Amino acid sequence: MFDLDDCFALITSRSGKVFAKKLDEQLSSHGLPRTQWIAMYYIYVSEDITQKGLADKMEIKEPTVARMLQKMEYDGILYRGGSSKDKRIKYLKLTDKGSEEFFKLLPIVEKFKDNTILDISDEDLDTFKKVLKKMIENTLNS
Repeated sequence: MFDLDDCFALITSRSGKVFAKKLDEQLSSHGLPRTQWIAMYYIYVSEDITQKGLADKMEIKEPTVARMLQKMEYDGILYRGGSSKDKRIKYLKLTDKGSEEFFKLLPIVEKFKDNTILDISDEDLDTFKKVLKKMIENTLNS
């Protein structure tokens, strides 16, 4: 018989919520929501990322990203720089304050990750990632 508590979809959904809540607690105590730190990460690691590109990476709707970016811009964390090739395109860039904030919080995120995977072998983690990716692929293709 089907057991919802043993369902992979429910287990991964619950784990995602637990991870998000815990990381949010840790980052919010430093004045920055998890979603803003994730946005800062993608802006930092991406050479040229637009608002739409960020929405795609974060898998959230563009209007939601727009509101978040507006607040981050107001707070002096990022700015929108124009493209030299197409003035209609605005690339997102961290300000000096944004970069400083990103690197100040990076050790917190790294420690969170380390605590999450404590006592789990690299081999098990690799297998877990492969299985999850395959399950996502299967779900998208069904």
